[in-house]
Amino acid sequence: MNLLRLWRTVKYLSAEQWLYRFICRGARARMGKFPAATRVRIEKAAAALPLPTADSDELKEIAEAVLLLQKTVHGDDPAGVRNGQFSLLNQDFDFGDIKNISWRGEFHEGNNPLRRMNLAYMGYVVPLLAQGREDDPEIVCRILDGLEEQNPWSAPGVFRDVWNAYTASHRLINLLSGLALFRKAGANPAEKFEARILEHVRLCAAFIHANLERDLQYNHLLKNYVALTVFSAASGGLPKAFRFLPNALRQSVYQNILADGGHAERCPMYHVLSILDFEVLCCSGVFDDDLSYKLARTKRKMEQALPVMSHPDGDVALFNDSWIGEAPPAGQVVDLSDTPETTRIPETGYVRLGREGTAIIFDCGPCGPDDNPGHAHADFLSVEASIGGHRFLVDPGVPTYTAGELRDVSRSAASHNGPHLNGIEPIEFWKSFRVGRRGKASEIIAPELQEFAPIWCAGRHDGYAHVGVETKRYIALWPDDALLICDLMQGRFSTDSASNFLVPNTWDKTDGGSLRFNRDGVSISVEALTGELSPAGLNRHWSRFGVEAAAHQFSLSPDQIGNQRRSALWLSWSQNAAPPDPEALSGLFDCLSTC
Repeated sequence: MNLLRLWRTVKYLSAEQWLYRFICRGARARMGKFPAATRVRIEKAAAALPLPTADSDELKEIAEAVLLLQKTVHGDDPAGVRNGQFSLLNQDFDFGDIKNISWRGEFHEGNNPLRRMNLAYMGYVVPLLAQGREDDPEIVCRILDGLEEQNPWSAPGVFRDVWNAYTASHRLINLLSGLALFRKAGANPAEKFEARILEHVRLCAAFIHANLERDLQYNHLLKNYVALTVFSAASGGLPKAFRFLPNALRQSVYQNILADGGHAERCPMYHVLSILDFEVLCCSGVFDDDLSYKLARTKRKMEQALPVMSHPDGDVALFNDSWIGEAPPAGQVVDLSDTPETTRIPETGYVRLGREGTAIIFDCGPCGPDDNPGHAHADFLSVEASIGGHRFLVDPGVPTYTAGELRDVSRSAASHNGPHLNGIEPIEFWKSFRVGRRGKASEIIAPELQEFAPIWCAGRHDGYAHVGVETKRYIALWPDDALLICDLMQGRFSTDSASNFLVPNTWDKTDGGSLRFNRDGVSISVEALTGELSPAGLNRHWSRFGVEAAAHQFSLSPDQIGNQRRSALWLSWSQNAAPPDPEALSGLFDCLSTC
């Protein structure tokens, strides 16, 4: 069975990915076996590169985009870093002093090195150096000394975290941006400290160039290219060794960004991070007019797509591996004030309905690219909803990247606001980022569904086709009054089914004759028009990585009609809201079944 699962996973890989899996992993194995020779080779390559500077106008412009990101992650002035205090993915670590930083210590991350990587990204040096305090470059050098001393290339696992090409890419960008902001603040670093930082940056550039993540591709490889672009901007132009970048970037843009401006990995958080990457590329000044135009045009398309994935609170929906606080709020990146009542990015697979404080965001697309779906969740036909300006139906978020039960549960269909079969997954997840069998979702465009509501959308997915079941969902919104969610499953059933809905406990729940949620003067009544509504129980969600918060969850079990299971949920928050009568609802299901 494991061999079959492995085949269902790897059969989607491109020939190029297969090739570079052997090349890149073989190279990493040789690096681990011959670390001294590897160090000599990379240092020789670094010496052949120009030593960058931190005073170019292009780099200062790049640094402003990087500062926006790192202030979101580390705050306006992470002064605690001076005393060895760090906040890494919402956990605080106090080492007492910079010299006591335990780079290879325990960071409560299980079998995933994400916090150790975040420490080695050095994003905190950007807002730190932006303050222009005279002694902070020395602080950064002391941090670098500890990193290099504790992470010799002979250390087990060092090429998986601290000296991973992705980590080195972040570190290069952050160190150069921090120095540029230090100078922009009117300060001049001592020559020996600036030289120390720039030498490390140059080593990172050579390391990244020698270890491009062509096996993973997508956002990892793009980040490698962004880092080498930043290095080039600080070096007065593309070094000879990096003249491959323009063609490589063209391919990476095509791979990462879809025709509708959405990100291929279908993670709204990564979409925002990629907009910032494109801002950096556009500011670099190292590419010809044709590529510069392409980068700027792609960035505009991404900015136009972002409102479709954004809530009235100014931040993104949390589909797939997305969470709050890892990227700047969407409203700081683009203007969200004039979003139309109905917007869609069809190739990405998101639809947004609503206006002002009401928004329904519907996931009706693929879980990710078939050749790299590692950030996927089983959120087919799931919805997030904001009502009265507050998030009401929420995604479970991301508790961890560590393989195990919590990772599996948070990615499962039953944890999302969509219809599911009990005990059967529409996506075959294994380990932290592996995906075997997977279904696909798509939007239903059917003129005959238009008569039921002023604004609506619908979708289907085939994630249960392997057990003979087709799944559809219809969503109708009366923006000032009510929301209707109709789920239809049809086929051969071997297990029960339900539609679960997750509500943050910032909403007060009342159970009486009906289920009702209240917050800040908004009262939402929940009613089953078709099917049976369960009492709301306790659950949890993680809108910030690893930070558990309480939530209410209620379920709607469908009615069985022949080979169909039908359920209809009515959410109303206005005295004017009148649910459709049973005859109209039956007609809607009949219409949906034939679409």
